[in-house]
Amino acid sequence: MAKQTQATKVPKLKVNPPLGRMPVLQFLPPVELSVDPAYQRSAEGGDSQALIRRIAQHWDWDLCQPLVVARRQQGAEETFFVIDGQHRLEAAKLRGDIAQLPCNIRSYANVSAEAASFVKLNQQRKPLSKLDLFKAAIASGDKEACEIVKAMADAGLAVAPHANPTAWKPGMVSNIAGIEASWRKHGSRRTSVALRALAQAYAGQVLQLAGTIFPGIAAVSFDEHTRHKIFLHDRLEKFITMLAIRSQDDWRRDIARARVDNTGLSLTSASEHVIREAWGRASGSKPATTETVARPAPPAARPAPVSMRTGKQWCDQCDRSVDHREIAACADKFCKTKAAA
Repeated sequence: MAKQTQATKVPKLKVNPPLGRMPVLQFLPPVELSVDPAYQRSAEGGDSQALIRRIAQHWDWDLCQPLVVARRQQGAEETFFVIDGQHRLEAAKLRGDIAQLPCNIRSYANVSAEAASFVKLNQQRKPLSKLDLFKAAIASGDKEACEIVKAMADAGLAVAPHANPTAWKPGMVSNIAGIEASWRKHGSRRTSVALRALAQAYAGQVLQLAGTIFPGIAAVSFDEHTRHKIFLHDRLEKFITMLAIRSQDDWRRDIARARVDNTGLSLTSASEHVIREAWGRASGSKPATTETVARPAPPAARPAPVSMRTGKQWCDQCDRSVDHREIAACADKFCKTKAAA
């Protein structure tokens, strides 16, 4: 076997010595476990009580991780206090039929050390993102998640493996929350068309700002299906052209400006407003809007970039009509069509 070259060697990780003592796994009855209110959060609030009842009602041993428990020695007597797992403990007590709970027993010098461990456990805990949950839903065969991922694939899109766009490939998206919201609000058919419009407008590009732009695309798709029962092919081509002749960052700036001009406007509402307004000007139709917002004046010297009949624009450089894909992909520095856009 060839020796590993210097270029491919992985630097050895420098580690600190382990802290604390190795815990002991033990099963304890819920009645023997207590919670110290000196550092533990109260479970009396409405959200905590709802969570406890939900865990109790749908108890699942596959989801019951070992509780982190501190052992306190008071003379000859041992007592046990839960550091992490209070909701599971209360849910088990509420049910009454859970005889034992798996516990990760640890010994601490004092209560202050227990509290410090409680803080560290909660600071290091990273909640699952919407992207993580969606990927898990796909793997579990969730019907809606599988339908959405199929619609994405049909449009030429794919679920991003993580939320860091610097390592994405073109066509990857992570705006799962926005796609799911459109799927439930506008329906599968309208959302599928919106996904196709996004994919075609920015084909070959990393969709870093899809989460900002997509709500507006979905809103226009909904409007067109409401008015015409379908997003007519020629109108869809014009819409894709309108999107493509402006960069993702151009749209982001307009959406950000709308939020500055209209305090309190959400990102979703601003996206819907800006792209609806732009489509209204490009198509000559009155934009449908659900919110009263100040209408920014369009640039006075900017010509209409798209033919209202064909969705194409005449290019003097090419001496022919070109569509949105050709405009967006053109790298010629003398291209007047792209400059006008």
